[in-house]
Amino acid sequence: MITEPTKPKASNPAQIRRFDLIIAIVVSLTIGFAAARIYSTSSAVVADAFHVLYYKDATHTWKSTNWLGTPIEKCPFDTWIYQELIWETKPDVLLEMGTFKGGSAKYFASLFDLMGHGRVITVDIERYPNLPQHPRITYLLGSSTSDAVVSQIKQLIQPGERVMAVLDSDHRQAHVLQELRIYGRMVSRGQYLVVEDTNLNGHPVEPRGGDPGPWGAVHEFLKSNHDYIQDRSREKFKVTFYPGGWLKRVQ
Repeated sequence: MITEPTKPKASNPAQIRRFDLIIAIVVSLTIGFAAARIYSTSSAVVADAFHVLYYKDATHTWKSTNWLGTPIEKCPFDTWIYQELIWETKPDVLLEMGTFKGGSAKYFASLFDLMGHGRVITVDIERYPNLPQHPRITYLLGSSTSDAVVSQIKQLIQPGERVMAVLDSDHRQAHVLQELRIYGRMVSRGQYLVVEDTNLNGHPVEPRGGDPGPWGAVHEFLKSNHDYIQDRSREKFKVTFYPGGWLKRVQ
């Protein structure tokens, strides 16, 4: 008996369209994820390159940055973030370790003027001449980790006041870690403890061996302290002198 050859079944156009759509989605997602990874990587590389360029040209950039005529020596991206952060959290007292020429204390006091609330207590081991005078600024002379200075600060803070702290004094890891442990207890829940210059020692500027500096102090502090988190949202401008140093107290 001769049988007729079996005819191939006609393809279902609807199935073909669904299959093509699935393939198209998979290809698009693959390309999209790859592009996102490339963008993320290239974005970080460009940000780091600009960071290094900006930092190395210090005499024309951050070392020649002023606030109302007073040297402040900060990255403008970070000063803008400080403004947003202080407005959001509204601290009653801002503790600053490392006065130097007084530019940042004056900047913080100016913000508090605009808000009509808040004051600055700033500490340094040396008294720089002609520091800016402002009714919202209290200057203390001495080491930020000495019993005498810590006692003075505690006496100046009133019960129930919201306290924020900024660490910008001696950048050796041991000193910064000691400051973190002292002032980490004073900062109020919901407020910030900002460790400045965590960009040193290759993060990404001034790569060098030896002392890990502020970056190392932050990571050592967070190993045993769960009251704080690193708020990476404060690094939204891609370049900050305090990467990983914006610490928010959550407990």
